[in-house]
Amino acid sequence: MMSVADARSELARFFRGALRAFSTRDYSFNLLLAFFIGIIGGYGAVGFRLAIAAVQQLAFGTAEPGINFILGLPWYLRLAIPVVGGLIVGPIVTFIAKEAKGHGVPEVMASVATSGGIIRGRVAVAKVMASAVSIGSGGSAGSEGPIVQIGSSVASKLGQLLHVSPRRMKTFVGCGAAAGIAATFNAPVAGMLFAVEIILGDFGVAMLSPIIVSSVTATAVSRAYLGSAPAFAVPGYELVSPVELVYYVILGLAAALVAVAFARTLYASESFFERVRIPDWLKPAIGGLVIGMFGLVGLPHIFGVGYEFIEEALLGHLTLSLMLILIAAKIIATSATLGSGGSGGILAPSLFLGAMTGGVVWYAASIVSPNIVTDNYGAYALVGMAAVVASATRAPLQAILILFELTGGYEVILPLMLSSIIAVIVGHKLMEESIYTVKLRARGIILRRGTEINVLRGIKVEEVMSTNVKTVPHNLRLRPLLDLVADTSLHASIFVVDEEERLIGYISYQEIRRVLSDIEALEPVLVANDIANLDPRSVGPQDTLDIAMRLFGGRNQEELPVIDPSQPDRIMGSIHRADVDEAYQNEILKRDLLGSMEASYKAIRRGLSTPLAPGYTMTELEVPSQYVGQDLRTLDLRNREGIEVIMIRRHDPDDPDRLVSLMPSAGLVLRHGDFILVSGPQKVIERLAKS
Repeated sequence: MMSVADARSELARFFRGALRAFSTRDYSFNLLLAFFIGIIGGYGAVGFRLAIAAVQQLAFGTAEPGINFILGLPWYLRLAIPVVGGLIVGPIVTFIAKEAKGHGVPEVMASVATSGGIIRGRVAVAKVMASAVSIGSGGSAGSEGPIVQIGSSVASKLGQLLHVSPRRMKTFVGCGAAAGIAATFNAPVAGMLFAVEIILGDFGVAMLSPIIVSSVTATAVSRAYLGSAPAFAVPGYELVSPVELVYYVILGLAAALVAVAFARTLYASESFFERVRIPDWLKPAIGGLVIGMFGLVGLPHIFGVGYEFIEEALLGHLTLSLMLILIAAKIIATSATLGSGGSGGILAPSLFLGAMTGGVVWYAASIVSPNIVTDNYGAYALVGMAAVVASATRAPLQAILILFELTGGYEVILPLMLSSIIAVIVGHKLMEESIYTVKLRARGIILRRGTEINVLRGIKVEEVMSTNVKTVPHNLRLRPLLDLVADTSLHASIFVVDEEERLIGYISYQEIRRVLSDIEALEPVLVANDIANLDPRSVGPQDTLDIAMRLFGGRNQEELPVIDPSQPDRIMGSIHRADVDEAYQNEILKRDLLGSMEASYKAIRRGLSTPLAPGYTMTELEVPSQYVGQDLRTLDLRNREGIEVIMIRRHDPDDPDRLVSLMPSAGLVLRHGDFILVSGPQKVIERLAKS
């Protein structure tokens, strides 16, 4: 008779087998998991709002502290509450999860681009606590950024538990982000677009259906608890005259200026607080002090998310002077909150700034042309909201649709699209990066050009160049040159050098073709220098492949010379366009393999082996002392020892208890305390493990 323990073991084995079998059915598995991510995202958004309300109740004595209530508080409370909030937030983001500070979306984007969507599970917990306290105590930030990071973190953790592939992992992270935006703004289409336009950066993503399922599911959950009414009332709108569109063009320009000022100020604030030499856990209190000072001078309008004053702007109830002041105050307050290490999003502040900017432009238009503008600036405020969000995030479709869904009105579609597109174009001219990517660019992560550039930026020319380069003297006659071209099947170009072996040009089929029609007449007079293209573009061995690819793209050239940096104009090799393509494909394969290894080999630990074939094994072992300080190219373990380095695991400098995975590359230097996942002959690996 089977024991209880055996029955439990058998049942667990059955469910594991059933889950593995179901997970192989891509479409059904993805949709089911997307559905659960949507539910989690929806309840996460509802719970997060309740958490903010609970903090506000504790801090201010009411769950909805309006402006009159805050102004009625004693001056010391207006100053102290945001500071105390910062003192609570600081230890959370410093000691639990550093990823929880700031607006969070760049961290999600970076995880998708560089680590296959792997996000630590503790980030969700830290983000809930830090953001709720930060916003609830008066911090100037939105609630959407935390929900995006929370949803993405939970989705990533589910993917890690189920050992999904890197491609699936990225899709599920996108599902979490879409669910967060959809539930926060009651906007399922905007949530879907946010995921594909900002987080994944790819409208051609193969698994769009799961993202839609998550977005719709999260919206349904949110509406069940928070209602289905639009977040803002639609202002009355009519186009008095076609000439009025000129002012919407001006509004697009103004929105771009405000969005760029916001992005630059936020980045400057983050950089400033990184340089300030005080403990990290104290820095959010400084941001809280800035917020408290705004409360002291009678500007608690910038406290929290700011929806109340967006509504006032849409209804046309704010004065010109107040809106001008609030634009500057909101930029400073949000930058202080997030730059100092507070936690929250930037979409709500962007909406706030857009509403105020639209009102200011309307006031100016009504002074210049009182007969051709509407009587109320609500429509201008609405259009300004979309334009500032579009320019700040460089995601115009998401910005336009989020405003449609927030208001439930489509009457202003023409000026909305006009202003938003102009704001994006002008914003890009003024500042190359978006408010999300400017922080990542400082870390060397460039997302705006797509995954290809990020991959190619990690590979040096010297890793793929060929030293078997073909050169000819500049005075070589045409006939022997043609014979040489006919024999040189492995080279797309022949490089022409002078008497001192300095590169002066190249000859490709394009140059040869021009003389083929009259060889007999030209043979006595032409030499290599006459035929060559004398404007050779070259790369150095330390340049990255994205530079080479840009040079290939700029001209019809299949092979580039590689120049010795210590001897200008001296050719040391060449690189083919096909070499770059092959390196890109291999790197993508390695990244997918790395993600698969992360999921599939969690059971491998130091000293434990997984047999691959008779006499061959895979093992994770600590880097032998004789390898420390050397790079993989110098070690050449494949040829010397017959083993392959599959993955390197290294202690995260920000969290020493955490090991991060690195892809092996020729120039990667091994450090003391690293672990390497290797495969090869068992005897060799056992010897290395003992050394």
